[in-house]
Amino acid sequence: MAPVLTIAVPCYNVERYLDRSLPPYGDPRFVGRLEVVLVDDGSTDNTPDLLADFARKNPNVVKIVTKENGGHGSAVNAALAHAGGTYFRIVDGDDWVNPDGLNAMLDVMSASEADLVVDLKREVHLITGESELFELPGYVPTGATVSFPDVCCEHDTESYVMIHTLSVRTELLRSERVSLLEKTFYEDYEYVVKATVPARTIAFHSHEVYQYLVGNASQSVSAENYVKRWDDHMRVLREIVRYEDEQAQRALDPRVKRYLARKIELMVHTLYNIALIYDHDRARGMTRAKKLRSELSQRCPAHEQATRKRYRMALALHALGFDSKKLDKLMGRSLERG
Repeated sequence: MAPVLTIAVPCYNVERYLDRSLPPYGDPRFVGRLEVVLVDDGSTDNTPDLLADFARKNPNVVKIVTKENGGHGSAVNAALAHAGGTYFRIVDGDDWVNPDGLNAMLDVMSASEADLVVDLKREVHLITGESELFELPGYVPTGATVSFPDVCCEHDTESYVMIHTLSVRTELLRSERVSLLEKTFYEDYEYVVKATVPARTIAFHSHEVYQYLVGNASQSVSAENYVKRWDDHMRVLREIVRYEDEQAQRALDPRVKRYLARKIELMVHTLYNIALIYDHDRARGMTRAKKLRSELSQRCPAHEQATRKRYRMALALHALGFDSKKLDKLMGRSLERG
């Protein structure tokens, strides 16, 4: 019998985190129901040995895939190729799961017919240990399978569907030939788009699973790395725009078309903020923002028009000397959440 869920765990030089991230997968309640694919993405530290040792101790749950370094997307692609579970999800090697929440979700998924299943994440600060659980708002229907087109544009429901909370029916991913960019950061956004747009049904559940480690300056979501990896952002944006063009040949529900357009526009908003506010090299940021707007005008003018207000807002804040910290204080939330 196939396991209920495959968890892909991309690992690159994460030896310092594995003593916390791996043990929850050894919970005896998971045997026969959970498959964990540990992908060593060409690590150069002690990660391969630690993964191998854990796999030897948990042969009924764990399998290892070893490959040359190709980035997070490449590791996800490799894990999906080896996945045997009915559902598929991703948990990074420096993050971990709440075993009780995961056990509850395995019960849910074993009886579920939804294409997408969404649960809750908790952010845990690396230095302080303080944490915050991101609960579903009252307008999100929980405990039942509902139409994805019916909810994908309701309020900001889609913001709760993220790589940290999302399990996808493996058959859907394979039938859609979902494949992610390699050697590219921020392809998690690409994954969520490609995994959700084809979905017909979704189910939200208030069980806490993903434990997301934050507060690490080396993380890709730090302001400095957002600026440093501008080209990666642009690759992901262009891929999603290409994907939108591809989907235009299909009879997508108009609400899903709008959902996809909104995902693109939210990414453009973030890019304008990175260029005009995050980047301490103000001239470079201005040049990047202008080039982005020009590319949008030529490639997808509807998106340029829809994001024009954010562009002008970012320009104004740029002129006033705002940086990421000042903007976070102004908006009362982190930019990367939209």
